[in-house]
Amino acid sequence: MKKIILAAFVAASSLAANAQVWMGGSLGFDVTDYEAGDKSEMTVQVAPEVGYTLNENWDVAVALNLSMIQNAGGVKDANVTEFAVSPYARYTFAKSGIASFFVDGVLSFGSYKPKGVDATTSFGIGLRPGVKVALSEKVCLVSSLGQLGYKSVKDTYNKFGLGVDNTAINFGLYWAF
Repeated sequence: MKKIILAAFVAASSLAANAQVWMGGSLGFDVTDYEAGDKSEMTVQVAPEVGYTLNENWDVAVALNLSMIQNAGGVKDANVTEFAVSPYARYTFAKSGIASFFVDGVLSFGSYKPKGVDATTSFGIGLRPGVKVALSEKVCLVSSLGQLGYKSVKDTYNKFGLGVDNTAINFGLYWAF
């Protein structure tokens, strides 16, 4: 038994010695004005995250996503609050100088609450391409562009699609320690 505990301790120590913890996240703000009538929608998103670099190609992380949508779909006072926990694995497939190109495999579990209605659960899964630029040894700028995935909000909607356009760009900043 002592040998098993010692072997587990040595394995965990070597993994920790080669790994790097990082934290960061992103902020988002979006306003949509609808052509038909005097309608608009505003979304504010906060997504802090923490991750662990396993080796030069693999990272694992978890993000907490909070979105607040005012006048969803342009409907006055149709406010929605979404909260999700999104663990993901990141595979870096190419590097060029200070830039690294990756794809994230993301799962998402959360809550979807329209104003005046009970909250319901949500689930999502997807692939998200992106680029990471090392600004220094400890600071990186990260950007992802859209997502190929599926999202289901119980008793509300199911969505499958590929979203790659200039409105689906996400920027974040990471600090490694």
